[in-house]
Amino acid sequence: MTMTRDPRTSTSPADPKGRTVAHERIDGYLPIGAYGLIGDCRSAALVGVDGSIDWLCLPRFDDDALFGRIVDAGRGGSWQLHPDEPHQVHQRYRDRTNLLDTVFSTGTGVAVVTDFMPVDDHSVVQHARPHNHARVIRLVECLAGEVTMHHVFDPAPAFARSPVTLTVEDGQLHADAQKLHLCLSSSIELDGPDDTFHMRATDAVAFALHTGVAGSCRARPWSVERARASLRASQRYWWRWVGQVDYHGPYQQHVWRSALALKLMTYAPTGAIIAAPTTSLPEDIGGERNWDYRFTWLRDAAFTLYAFFQLGLTDEATAYFDWLTHRHLADRKSTDIPNLFDLSGHAHATEHVLDHLEGYRGSRPVRVGNAAVNQLQLDVYGEVLDSAYVYARFGGAVSQTLWEELRNIVEIAISRWEEPDSSIWEVRSERKQYVYSKLMCWVAVDRGMRIADRYNLPYDKDVWRLARLRMRRAITSRGYSEHRRSFAQEFDNDALDASILRMSQVRFLADKDPRMQSTVRAIALHLGEGVLVKRYLMDETEDGLQGDEGAFFMTSFWLVDALAHGGDLEQAERRFERLLHFSSPLGLFSEEVDVRTGQLLGNFPQAFTHLALVGAAVNLERARRRELGVKGLSRRRASARPSTA
Repeated sequence: MTMTRDPRTSTSPADPKGRTVAHERIDGYLPIGAYGLIGDCRSAALVGVDGSIDWLCLPRFDDDALFGRIVDAGRGGSWQLHPDEPHQVHQRYRDRTNLLDTVFSTGTGVAVVTDFMPVDDHSVVQHARPHNHARVIRLVECLAGEVTMHHVFDPAPAFARSPVTLTVEDGQLHADAQKLHLCLSSSIELDGPDDTFHMRATDAVAFALHTGVAGSCRARPWSVERARASLRASQRYWWRWVGQVDYHGPYQQHVWRSALALKLMTYAPTGAIIAAPTTSLPEDIGGERNWDYRFTWLRDAAFTLYAFFQLGLTDEATAYFDWLTHRHLADRKSTDIPNLFDLSGHAHATEHVLDHLEGYRGSRPVRVGNAAVNQLQLDVYGEVLDSAYVYARFGGAVSQTLWEELRNIVEIAISRWEEPDSSIWEVRSERKQYVYSKLMCWVAVDRGMRIADRYNLPYDKDVWRLARLRMRRAITSRGYSEHRRSFAQEFDNDALDASILRMSQVRFLADKDPRMQSTVRAIALHLGEGVLVKRYLMDETEDGLQGDEGAFFMTSFWLVDALAHGGDLEQAERRFERLLHFSSPLGLFSEEVDVRTGQLLGNFPQAFTHLALVGAAVNLERARRRELGVKGLSRRRASARPSTA
């Protein structure tokens, strides 16, 4: 069946922050920041400010896209709802929830589309699979006057590789798409995939997308009442969840939104945490720096774990560590551990290119899978041990089985720390002697020793202590550039790398150490673009890729952290507050930002960025009120003993 697409655009008013929400499509594409995220902690969708769902993978995050217009405007597929006449529009989340309102104002009336993926305490822990319950609900309400709405349902399953024929039966739309049966039901009778309907004040229309098993449909007829009941249940779920966030500072709204975004990037049935819900949104428009982030990186998840603990969200943190302990990362025969896992817990993510898709605004290739799974990234050892240390300090049980794996990871770090690797940025050039990787190997040994000493666990003390000392001496002697007065990107090199800002977070040096303070100044001076911070300079670093990239939000917030640690609270607060202005109108952040235009770049939203925002906000408050300690790190908890399970 041939389906039409609506090419029209419209202008929009200022958003609540006073900015204009630019949502005219350029060659069919919205700006990356012109989307809201909805989800159910098993999958997520991007809803454009023009009322178009342009990204959705079902049944879970890492499945093929059902709607992928954001990576191919012509064939990617979408689900649109908007007035059938010129209009203005703005989006907002309902207070402390992940329920998204898109409000349209026309010359004759006002309508709101509320988009959400239903979630409650029971469903959120159920594994993503085909079933007959609604996965996406869209509730349209006419608030004033009268409005004619245009509805286009244009699925493109399997990243637009699987042809689909929609049929109408009993007022519902049906189609089989590979293993899924799609059913779109509504409180009004649907005549086809492209239709209009007229509404007057107080009228409401509800839509629900069901994804059952191919060949059958058992979805019940839909109604406005069912949609509203599901909305209220989902709203209560988010209210209860965000009510657990233990942060009381001046940036509460931003912390709440970051926490809600991070929660949407967890796969709740297992506790796994994805890096971002999208693939191949470019770091450089038209460039090749496009990656699939719908996986669980041990590094990213370790950072997220700490952010959850900082906010008192112990259930999420504990669930992640329970997931981690079942991955069996290392045994005595292991010489490495995986960098990332899919949501089934498998350490394979073969990367391939979808040549038939043009990519966001022509940014090819569109990738599925991620070849970084096969890289040697020595820093991961430190991230895992640091997360285990934090977990233990917050009262988590370190079982004998877990300790054996952690001890083996430390042994791997000791045996391999002098090797070159691809490090935190997963460069696709030759391996190098990255200082950050050496630093995190030091962290692996240091945290392993601290866990073992605290809980009287067995390890080779003499070997570990000597290894930690050798690593420290190598980092301070070969990793510090006297020319730049800064720790460098590589041994015996002057190039800078913003990952070294983590040195203050992991307590390698005292905050007031002159080398640490001069490093912070050097990175701000040479890698800074205003308040934004680049990972490294392209003319100093060969990363194996063509083109440029934007500044990284995560490293920008890390600089805030480092300044707060070093005692420069005024500059840290000033930078933090200016960085907040780069968020989308809904308070969401991507991975990167164009330093010239402020346009968001990279996969969206990005867990790295939001957890760095949380860490900076918490550490600013800690620096402001020196009496605050690190939550959960009291002496009282230190008496805990490991489980023998």
